[in-house]
Amino acid sequence: MFFKKFKINLRLSAMILIFFFSFAAQSFSFDFSIKPFEEFKLIAYKLNTYKQAFNPENKSISPGLDHLKKQYESTSRELGSKKDELVNIFNSAVSADERQSIKAVTDYICNVASSDPSYPAFNSLRGMFIQKIDFEIISSGDNADRKDFLQKIKNDLDKKVLIGSTPVITSGSKKKSGKNKIPVYISFHWHMHQPIYWPYEDMVTTHNRGVYSYSLLDVMYSREGAYTSWPYEAVKAAADAGLAHAGAQVSFSGSLIENLDSIKKAGLRFNGWEAAYSAGRNMKTALENPRLDMVSFGFHHPLMALIDYEDIRKQIQAHRNITLGTFGSQAGYSKGIFPPENAFAEWMIPALVDEGLQWVFVDNIHFSRACENYPWVKGENLYPPNKADQRNPDPKNWVQLSGLWAPSKVTPWANRPYYVAYKDPASGKPQTTPDGKIAKMIAVPTDRYMGNEDGRGGFGALNYEQVMSQLEEYNTDPKHPLLIVLHHDGDNYGGGSWGYYHDNFKRFVDWVKSNPERFVCTTVQDYLDKFPPDPENIIHVENGSWAGADNGDPEFLKWNGDPDPKTGYSPDRNSWGVLTAAKNYVLTANQADPDSPDVKNAWKYILVSETSCYEYWDGTEMWDSHPTRAANGAVAFAKSALKDKTDFNDKTPPTIYKPQREPYNPGGMEWGASPMPSDFTVWTYVYDVSGLKYVNLQYAIVENARDGLIGEQSWASVPMSARSIAAQTNPKPSVKALEYFYKIAGKKNATYAYRIAALDECGNIAYSPVNYVHVGDASGPEPEKPCWTPENPGAGDTITITSSRAGKLHWAINGWKMPPESLWPAGTVKWNDGKAVETLLVPSEDGKSYFIKLGPFNNESGAVSALNFVFHNADGSWGSDKTINIK
Repeated sequence: MFFKKFKINLRLSAMILIFFFSFAAQSFSFDFSIKPFEEFKLIAYKLNTYKQAFNPENKSISPGLDHLKKQYESTSRELGSKKDELVNIFNSAVSADERQSIKAVTDYICNVASSDPSYPAFNSLRGMFIQKIDFEIISSGDNADRKDFLQKIKNDLDKKVLIGSTPVITSGSKKKSGKNKIPVYISFHWHMHQPIYWPYEDMVTTHNRGVYSYSLLDVMYSREGAYTSWPYEAVKAAADAGLAHAGAQVSFSGSLIENLDSIKKAGLRFNGWEAAYSAGRNMKTALENPRLDMVSFGFHHPLMALIDYEDIRKQIQAHRNITLGTFGSQAGYSKGIFPPENAFAEWMIPALVDEGLQWVFVDNIHFSRACENYPWVKGENLYPPNKADQRNPDPKNWVQLSGLWAPSKVTPWANRPYYVAYKDPASGKPQTTPDGKIAKMIAVPTDRYMGNEDGRGGFGALNYEQVMSQLEEYNTDPKHPLLIVLHHDGDNYGGGSWGYYHDNFKRFVDWVKSNPERFVCTTVQDYLDKFPPDPENIIHVENGSWAGADNGDPEFLKWNGDPDPKTGYSPDRNSWGVLTAAKNYVLTANQADPDSPDVKNAWKYILVSETSCYEYWDGTEMWDSHPTRAANGAVAFAKSALKDKTDFNDKTPPTIYKPQREPYNPGGMEWGASPMPSDFTVWTYVYDVSGLKYVNLQYAIVENARDGLIGEQSWASVPMSARSIAAQTNPKPSVKALEYFYKIAGKKNATYAYRIAALDECGNIAYSPVNYVHVGDASGPEPEKPCWTPENPGAGDTITITSSRAGKLHWAINGWKMPPESLWPAGTVKWNDGKAVETLLVPSEDGKSYFIKLGPFNNESGAVSALNFVFHNADGSWGSDKTINIK
């Protein structure tokens, strides 16, 4: 496939550009099929927000800012390329005297308001366009009519500037009438976090020691607005505008609070930093909920899906204490949680419920992927879901969003909250938690693609009107209206800029106010109070996190990375082996003397060792050694608490790391063109202070994958093998668990349940959570149906190629060779690599598909034996290469 920039032929684009101007309060709306100017605007929005979040003249000071600098430079290049494209469109129109198109382009540019963030970019086009017009006026000779027309265009470009609102580009879909009275609800989640950079040392001390290659204080200072007042100012603007339910959710880690307090205590900055957040928590919605809901979180940003019940509770308890102590207890603690990295697995539910939480944010792609017939595409950058997870019925209404990066289809079904549960595999009913509660809670969907796009800069970077309106026709349940939660980091990139929380958020507020019967800004708690989900309608969600971390795969590989194929070593796996052993020491000491100061310090160190950043930043600075550094501290304190307990009776069972498997999709597809082997290996880490009597893998065949029921008598039990893998950290770990593994082989087209059972030398037994996996037949995917007719064309046939998405056909002949111009349909342009061309796909009469006709091919001097093509979609994504053999 050839990834290059494309140029649109003006004559064809002019035929399909349709402009609808409706003037109301200086607001404009128009539609057209190919929107290069809209694309230019969105790129300009992105660049503007990057400028606000990052000074391009500064040197990189951290991995995050280094990534931001690359984003800024990439976006600058993208804007320059798109600018060249627009100049080519306009110049071609002027040269060809395509007056309708010239006027359309001019009106578009002149109707970008001077207050619009994209105005400077469009304004730079004016001078270039005027140069072209001046040349054409001189070249027009005696053609007075043409000269007059061009002079009027020049006058508009030179003088006409709109002061006020900017055009809104709509999706082209019919807007819902206000008679429907079911608005779409919109909410926000902004995530704030900084880790403990050296366990367990305050930030100022670590900074002064100079152990990092960048300034820790600069990291904090560059985010000062997000960590002090900007989120409050945004929600206050919504409240001042009279939006009764408007607000946002914020996750604020305990380690970030400690870092801010460290800087404040040193007298450097951040004096009174917490005041605005306190005010936001005490500012109420119409339903008396906080407008700035500082939701529950893990104190040290742990990957909760990979840690245990006790750890999750300790992390939440510590977060509750520091949150209420810092921001005041009047508003109470939130009823909801944003799990770090938006990472969720259903086995987390007992701990969350026992901490009094009622709802949890879950990235909604993991709702969708857990449905039957999920329309997976490689472009979503996740391998296909395992069939054992696809337990929800097919919602049927799959929608291909346009106007943003959304490679896979979405379902509006996944924009509603539902109950989820941690079920008993024997009964299929929700389990009872250790505190005697029912292990179920509400999963609130965060929007995978819209949230990701909003993180680029908010209103404008995400075209709210164009994108969200595509879901309106499915918003038909007044008891459960659609909820779109825009979730992303709130302290970096475009989503952490001054413009996001101020100018762009104000534009969002104005837009919502102007569409009160279609859209409502709300807090999640207000939404749930008004529209509680049915507690009997329990769905299943796939494991996984949000898009910002390797696209949120269900294995959590960003924090659980595979071993190096050459060395067999994985820094992440090493850390989990160390933490598993250290955790058992802490639990054992906690049983022996829970009130001991040594035990309290042991917990302090084991909790910081679970900081997910330590795995996230693999291979940089000293991150890989931090889990071991912290775990060694925890073990030292635990051993100190145990040293005088000579008569201690160990009642603590073994500690088991969450079971993993390789491959994830045995007998099915992952990244390659061939299916994975059907045999799969289950592996884990297990440790006990008193020694292990056995570690067994228990597994069973599940007859009905949807209910997952397994009787106790169904489990087969086999001993797992063990191996020791030397740590490569500095310092070396004081303890590390062995890695246990077992291969299940010989079965295809079956669904397994499996768990790990471990017994220590004192007779204490532990079980891991139950996992499910479907093993395919290793036959590979079904052949893709041809998207062309006739299926077996001859040289004399005209071939019709059809796509479900707008865009272009990128095509060539005879093994990606340039086709002769005689074969080019009108509007075809040469690709600048000299090997292919692109032709605009034409919408069908019903607007549901797009097509192009090529051929016949029998009039060429050289034989055409193959037609090679790939769809280049309007959102910039690509399909897969295809070849049509021509007889």
